[in-house]
Amino acid sequence: MLDSLKKILMAIVALSILLTAPLIYNRAKVEWQNDTYEMIVPYEEIRELENRGLDTGEMLSTLADLGVKGISFEPTGIQDLEKKGQVMTLTKSDLFSMLQNEDEVTRENVLYSRANGLYILLRNDLDERWERAILTTFKDRIEKVEDVPTLTGESLYFISGLNKQELLQGTTTVSNPILTKPIGYDEEVIAEYAAYGFEPVFRIGNNVSEANSFVLDQMKQLSDQFDAHKIVFTGNAMLGVSPHEDLEITDAEEYALRLKNEGFVLMPIEFTDQDGLQTYARTFQNKIVRLHSIDFFDGRGGYTDRATRAVKERNIRALYIHIADIKRLEAEMITADQSFEVATIGIDAIQEKMADKHQPGISQSYNILKSSTWMTLAALIGVAAFIAVAALMVSEKIALLTFGGMLVVAAGYIVTGSILFLQAAALAVSIVAATWAAITGEYINSKKEMVIKFVKAAAIALIGAWFVTALLYGNLFLVKIDEFRGVKLLFLLPIVLTGLHVIRDHVKELALAFTRNYYFIIFAVLAAGMAILLLRSGNDAGEIVSGAELMLRQGLEDLMFVRPRTKEFLIGYPLFVLAMFIIYQGKGWEQRIGKYLLAGGAIGFLSTVNTFTHLHIPLYISVLRTIYGFAIGALLGIVLIWMYKLGKKYWPLIQAKL
Repeated sequence: MLDSLKKILMAIVALSILLTAPLIYNRAKVEWQNDTYEMIVPYEEIRELENRGLDTGEMLSTLADLGVKGISFEPTGIQDLEKKGQVMTLTKSDLFSMLQNEDEVTRENVLYSRANGLYILLRNDLDERWERAILTTFKDRIEKVEDVPTLTGESLYFISGLNKQELLQGTTTVSNPILTKPIGYDEEVIAEYAAYGFEPVFRIGNNVSEANSFVLDQMKQLSDQFDAHKIVFTGNAMLGVSPHEDLEITDAEEYALRLKNEGFVLMPIEFTDQDGLQTYARTFQNKIVRLHSIDFFDGRGGYTDRATRAVKERNIRALYIHIADIKRLEAEMITADQSFEVATIGIDAIQEKMADKHQPGISQSYNILKSSTWMTLAALIGVAAFIAVAALMVSEKIALLTFGGMLVVAAGYIVTGSILFLQAAALAVSIVAATWAAITGEYINSKKEMVIKFVKAAAIALIGAWFVTALLYGNLFLVKIDEFRGVKLLFLLPIVLTGLHVIRDHVKELALAFTRNYYFIIFAVLAAGMAILLLRSGNDAGEIVSGAELMLRQGLEDLMFVRPRTKEFLIGYPLFVLAMFIIYQGKGWEQRIGKYLLAGGAIGFLSTVNTFTHLHIPLYISVLRTIYGFAIGALLGIVLIWMYKLGKKYWPLIQAKL
């Protein structure tokens, strides 16, 4: 009965793999075909360098030669017009000072007659559309001032609001929002840069309301005119997000739907948590291009490696490159020439190091990846059967209960459509696959069987990875909007479960042994190692990695195109190979130690499965990384066996001399 059940379950697993193969193939194809990345430079920084003496034509020609294809533009505000000398902004104090020659009554009228705010003096040659835009944007807050004798005949306006030009926010100063409020895109400038062959990229913040919604109409018009459809949101919130959780404002959904229907492509910024991103991403679905920001002046270093890894390993197809440090330029700590030189050297280095597969150009979003309901169901049933086969090692009853439980998870997904069920199934199959793979080495009777069991364990881990890839399928996973959940559990439970499995027959004996002091020390060391392993898991682990290890990692990546995971080739797989050898050769306590080492071997298999849970990493990168891990790990395992045999041979001699 047990064998028959196992065959049936294995047949279900095989059929599930066959049915979900089109999903894996299609994702690999979509990733492989999208190999163009785009470098985008902010117009504001080009303008700053231009104002400090650099020739715009020469800068643009140089940037084009270096492969830059995009220029980002933010809507113009009053402060931009002021920088161009087209308007003058005055506080009450400024205007009061200008009226020194006027009588006291006139001066006091200016000082006390209006609420807080700023005065805006328009030049006579200011384009009429900007005056109209200002009046429209501030329609309920702006009034024309005609009672200042010194400025009779001038276009002077008063906008109520804050009365300072710069405001203190934390440790930095920011411009008065009156000055930064969007009043429209500079169509002439955008047309000029488009004529040079650059793609306009629109940047906009969460400061567009009904008063200046014409900015969005203008953005659509420019998008159609110049075939420019990418949009990047500035600040900490997407357009339309409520300023407070207690305010029931749902503009984000409306704006997201509008922009998506108008053909825009969303560009979320990597490592930037913007409120409303989930709402926008789910609306835009596949119209998403991930963007990574590179600032050559932030002092972090490693710009070339970060940029190339972003494109090669994280499905990022846009690099937002800062070419000027405006604060340092204003403080005269760096010249415009020096700033541009730093940027061009950095961009050129990125180009030189970028893999030949990836070419600079106009970035595109990934083609649609969508799994049909029946394919997802096939994957869920396959997961249920896979986990049940593993549970047969405990008992037939547990296997049937496990199979039934996973079918309940499948039913939950079919009824609700919630991806939480898929994420739960993916976590379960990941943990089981890593644990089962490690336990495979428990019984070894020959050297040939060591090889067979290693291959079998690798296959089990890869089947688990296959199901994770099939379950968590779609563009939102590809661009890291949705993610695999439970990484810490995946890094902990396979080691714990493998350990519990191998000590199941002599728990009491081990408990007595642990009462000896040195066993407590060993246990403490193992616990510390486990804590470090958990801390190093996830995207934030880089902060606790030493400089020497970072250099080693980069060296391996330069040599092998993609770096194998340290936990696999340096820890997990060598320990697994050594464990199998000790189990094969040893007897009594020695053989038990070999079985205990399988818990360390689980580290390699959980890391392999974890590699494929990083769904924003291209499949071919994950496969190549895994092959390296298996191959190098096995070779280092052979080295460990040699060292073990050497130690075993000479230990009695060393002991005799002690």
